[in-house]
Amino acid sequence: MTIKENIQELQDRLKYSGFWETLNKDLEKQIKAKKSDFELNMTKDLRDKKLGYGLHFRKSDEGRYYYNGFDARLSTPEGKEVSQRFYQNQGITAKEALNLLEGRSVFKSLFSKEGERYNAWLQLDLGIRDEKGQHPVIQYHQNYGFKLEDAVKEFPLKDLKYPDRLDLLLYSLKKGNRHEVEIEGNDSKFLLEANPRYKTLNIYDGEGKRMKYNVMKAAQDLVEAEAKKNPQTKNRSKGVKV
Repeated sequence: MTIKENIQELQDRLKYSGFWETLNKDLEKQIKAKKSDFELNMTKDLRDKKLGYGLHFRKSDEGRYYYNGFDARLSTPEGKEVSQRFYQNQGITAKEALNLLEGRSVFKSLFSKEGERYNAWLQLDLGIRDEKGQHPVIQYHQNYGFKLEDAVKEFPLKDLKYPDRLDLLLYSLKKGNRHEVEIEGNDSKFLLEANPRYKTLNIYDGEGKRMKYNVMKAAQDLVEAEAKKNPQTKNRSKGVKV
């Protein structure tokens, strides 16, 4: 493999990992300088938080460079920081790393020690660290019993009527995103995120405040009951807060 091919291979890997072309020039510069092990850094401002990445590269005895993974660090204005190293073979992207550091779960296709493929939701145990300073990774295996599609259908979402929007919602939730949705009978915006541990979804209002499902469901039932009594109230009921 030539240096040019090696650089292109690594740039493609960074793109797949969600870093796109941001670090391409620095990567090429470090390799052409024939550095052995090196790290590339980048930061992002996320409103009141700051996200930092440190990507690790290693040169083999044969002279080929490999991408080993990255460290991700999330800092708050209060000075709190949560961090984790994600290895290349875990297949975690830059955005998925952020979602994990914020406590959400990510759906991944993995391989067992025997080489068999399986699916699982991953979540960091942010309450503890091991001897290497890493947060343990909790897995909710595909046999755990959480079915995202069924959980989504428990909510009266407008997205359920549109296959493309539903596919996007499921894809986004599996990435660990907090996804904006619309609820039938209400003009307000809401946010959903997967909660495989409890086999359900968390719902938030437009300001990011966690809502109780039973409260939302009770308000929704009231909207539907009023609409059945008097169809003319259906449009006026859209402003009901849940």
